[in-house]
Amino acid sequence: MNNHLLRIFFLFFTAISAFSQSTKQKSYIISKEDLYTIDIKDGKPLAILNSVEKKWVGDKDDNLVIGNKINYVASFEDISDIEAYSISPEKKKIKVKGIYTEDLEIENIFYHDMKFKYYYFNDLKNGSETYSSYKKTYKKPQFLDRFYFKDNLECKNSKITLKVNKDIEIGYVLQGYDTEKIEFNSQQEGNYNLYSWQLKDLPKEDFYENAPNLSYYSPHLIFYIKNYKTATGKTNMLGSVSDLYNFYWETIRNINKTDQTALKELTDSLIKGLTNDLDKTRVIFNFVQSKVNYVAFEDGMGGFIPREASDVLQKRYGDCKDMANLLNEMLTHAKIESHIAWIGTRSNNYTYEKIPTPIVDNHMIAVAKIDNEYIFLDATGQYTIFPSYTAFIQGKQALLKIDKDNHKVIPVPIADPDQNNTTGKIKFEFSNNSITGKADFQLIGFVKSHLLNQYKNSSEKTEMLKTYLSRFIQNIATSNIDIKNDDLTQRPLEVRYDFTLEKWAKHIDNQIIFKPVLFFPFSDSRIDNEKRTIPVEFDFKKSYEFEYEISIPEGYKVEYKPDNFTIANELIKASISYSQTGNKLLVNQKIAINTLLLQENKFETWNTTIKSITKQYNQNIILTK
Repeated sequence: MNNHLLRIFFLFFTAISAFSQSTKQKSYIISKEDLYTIDIKDGKPLAILNSVEKKWVGDKDDNLVIGNKINYVASFEDISDIEAYSISPEKKKIKVKGIYTEDLEIENIFYHDMKFKYYYFNDLKNGSETYSSYKKTYKKPQFLDRFYFKDNLECKNSKITLKVNKDIEIGYVLQGYDTEKIEFNSQQEGNYNLYSWQLKDLPKEDFYENAPNLSYYSPHLIFYIKNYKTATGKTNMLGSVSDLYNFYWETIRNINKTDQTALKELTDSLIKGLTNDLDKTRVIFNFVQSKVNYVAFEDGMGGFIPREASDVLQKRYGDCKDMANLLNEMLTHAKIESHIAWIGTRSNNYTYEKIPTPIVDNHMIAVAKIDNEYIFLDATGQYTIFPSYTAFIQGKQALLKIDKDNHKVIPVPIADPDQNNTTGKIKFEFSNNSITGKADFQLIGFVKSHLLNQYKNSSEKTEMLKTYLSRFIQNIATSNIDIKNDDLTQRPLEVRYDFTLEKWAKHIDNQIIFKPVLFFPFSDSRIDNEKRTIPVEFDFKKSYEFEYEISIPEGYKVEYKPDNFTIANELIKASISYSQTGNKLLVNQKIAINTLLLQENKFETWNTTIKSITKQYNQNIILTK
């Protein structure tokens, strides 16, 4: 077959394939319905879920329809009565051939008891329907699930029903977008109250880069047992922050009963000669942070109860609870006021007051109080710099353990942009159409921790730094890179290097035209506000300040320089200023980002501001001979 015929055949085949794909219909969820029966058995609450889901198959090869997976925690939940089959377009019922069980693979968790059951539908065709159902029994009703109405496919009908014994009082909260569209109904049925929430004709849940957790925007229901009645009276379960604390207290009241001689001796040796509580706290924190390896465990109540502090010290590994407990015991022995504290990271958009359940928390830290100020100690942050905290607990609530009857909820501060600052001093001169120079960068706060994390964990440190230094500008060649203060002190991390940037200056007749700004933070961060419907999340607030010193070649003068520029609003503050001293042209560039969560109603403001700043990045200076 000659080349001409090949091209005709290829074009014909492509057209047929495209037509076939264009006519293939999208799969969708016909309905998903969860029914929770919350009853009393043997004097205690019992919760059982019966879940049913039906799908219509538009594309039999779509991974979202070829099978199902049921996640569960083996210590707290039992899965039973699984039924699954498909119905062909010819109305033939085909049961799945097998149901299998495996451990969930979760990154960075050494051991856990989270599992999943799964199965595949057989002989699916376009136009088939699938049916899936199962029963889940909750061994600990404090750990009830959330119900998310939206899914990875379009859903025609999404519904949850709670069938609650009249001797049980429940609490519930709707969160996310479009909750006002959820239809709520309640009725009585014999000895039960029935509550149902239903949402119809839902688009699939879209996922975006730099998005916060689903709990910030996807509509979902959180429900919990507030109290229940028995023959002996009413028992509170999770109706308030105090109830949640009482549950937590029961899980930890018997810890730290083993011999702590070694722990106390080590603490004494660490703080020997120190008289300042802040210094004592620093050396204890630095020890736990650097000498105890973070190893995550999620094995039943072991995911909630810290291990013995003396055992963690002896083994030199533990998870967040273990490290917090060890810190707390060492600080307490050093006669520093300290508390372990439950806390939810920023991936959980919940507060204790609104949702007093274990769903709020997924982390634990220690909190010291020195000179009437709280210091939040999270030793899981390998490169967290004392007395700072990890970026992912900023703005969150910490539930402090005081004693059996007392607790306290306090907020973690949000670090200001100037606390996470990158400062650069850049000197350069002209070499034909290129520029050559030297740069000196200093990083503090979370930006130092962030770079340290990349640098220390990189096997090719020089290449990693070259990539880091070119992140704002392409085609920059760096050499003689030197790094200092790559440690966990408050001293700024310093990065010095030489650089060359080809074709950055244009020589036209008797003029040199060039852009004085070499680094462009956030210039590529404009948002498609017509398509994006969820917020943008930032790791932390941050600021940049670059000072450029440009050598004016002998015999040249500044013919044109841009006007000074300033812009400021609640999201961003930026400025670029120009001045001249002798044969040195000085340019000062600043930008600070003052938000952690950029909401949709601020997208236009953000885009307009970034557009204005980027325009200034592209301004030229003209030197004339």
